[in-house]
Amino acid sequence: MVRWSWLALLVALVGIAVLLAWMDSSVLRPLFPEPFEPPRRPAFRPPPPVPLPIGRRDEVVLFTGFRPVGGLYTFWWFASVAAGLVLVILAVLVAMPARSRRAAERVSWTALPLMLAAGVATLLLGLALTVLLRAGFVLLSIVPLVWGMAVLGAMFGVAVLALASGRWLRARLGPAPPLLAALAALLVLVDVALVPVAGWVVTAVIAVTALGLAVLTRVGSPTGWSLDELNW
Repeated sequence: MVRWSWLALLVALVGIAVLLAWMDSSVLRPLFPEPFEPPRRPAFRPPPPVPLPIGRRDEVVLFTGFRPVGGLYTFWWFASVAAGLVLVILAVLVAMPARSRRAAERVSWTALPLMLAAGVATLLLGLALTVLLRAGFVLLSIVPLVWGMAVLGAMFGVAVLALASGRWLRARLGPAPPLLAALAALLVLVDVALVPVAGWVVTAVIAVTALGLAVLTRVGSPTGWSLDELNW
């Protein structure tokens, strides 16, 4: 049975995420760089009022501060991106439970610096490989595949970190399903990522560490990564 402490934690984390998403889309909107120059639109001229039929009332629109639904850096953009990433990462745990558990068993405070270094080395290697493939032109189509594999590895690593963090939370808040504990850890990451500037740096470090975790554990393989396997 799930304790009330877990439900209170999830509600608090979701509330913080909603508050931060609203602040990012309104108060802190100037901090986000615009990738494209906004289109120049002519001055808005309201149309002449149309008389309503007798007996009809105007519709009341609630929560006007959360509109428009579409557009970059709007409230619903932040909410949809965060929800989509959380669902995809949870799907990784559901699709690969054994590999995720084996990789999570190797996560420790002493191993995190090594995983971060492995992630940085992997990124540099991927960047060098990208430059070489672009110079060859013929192999240019492989570049998206290389970075796509890096993104998948980082997502697997984030899922494993969430699973390991969820186990740490269960030791302090009481028993709970592993996916629920991993969801709480992912919501903490979402809250951190929604903090401008500082949150982006922390999220980038976590993503690089997750990539290094996926490389060192070989995506949760039973034996892990070792140069000794070159011998036979």
